[in-house]
Amino acid sequence: MNRLGKQTPTHKISHSYSKSDYKEAIKLYEGSKRKTMEWQRLLLKDILAINKDGLWTHTKCGYSLPRRNGKSEILVMREIYSLLNGEVVNHTAHRTNTSHASWEKLCRVLDDAGIEYESLRATGRERVEIPETGGRVEFRTRTTTGGLGEGFDLLIIDEAQEYTDDQESALKYTVTSSKNPQTIMCGTPPTPVSSGMVFVNFRKQCLSSHPNNAYWAEWSVPEMSDIHDMEYLDYATNKIII
Repeated sequence: MNRLGKQTPTHKISHSYSKSDYKEAIKLYEGSKRKTMEWQRLLLKDILAINKDGLWTHTKCGYSLPRRNGKSEILVMREIYSLLNGEVVNHTAHRTNTSHASWEKLCRVLDDAGIEYESLRATGRERVEIPETGGRVEFRTRTTTGGLGEGFDLLIIDEAQEYTDDQESALKYTVTSSKNPQTIMCGTPPTPVSSGMVFVNFRKQCLSSHPNNAYWAEWSVPEMSDIHDMEYLDYATNKIII
């Protein structure tokens, strides 16, 4: 018998809001016959929260949890919402194969949902767009110069534990010309060999000072525990226990 892990983050920093477009995003995604999990719906609700001015409540978002939990599905939901609502998205990843796999995943979900789109397959520069809405998702591998001179509404940093300061310097300004910009960083807890510090520093900033417009969610244990107590660790960090 399977038992779901903890569905609410062990740590979350967010700001109050009264409206969210998350139900639209979930409906579009579940039109592909896939089902969302409670924790995914909760995060998406916060990410798509709207303030009194009709803008994103959280313009800079980050979430961290272990591998193979479905965190990239939230990115797919957010991207489908973007495509249908005319946003231009830059989806970046640390590795070319990850970027390509994300493009393939978005195409599969759109196909299964019966949503018509146009697609370009070009290694390292894949693209999905819906001309009728103006929505477009560009898939790129991160470099220290990638994105310079381009403009987007949504910047996605996949594999964020590898996001470096030099890469951030090249990418963070790509959403500044948008009337309603948002950045989402998604990753796993960094290891000693992870190359980036942006994700780590954003987490520290969120947990210590709760900056305006920022959002953070993670699944972690509050203190050092018995590493052999897998039921406790798996439950606390959101994995499914069999």
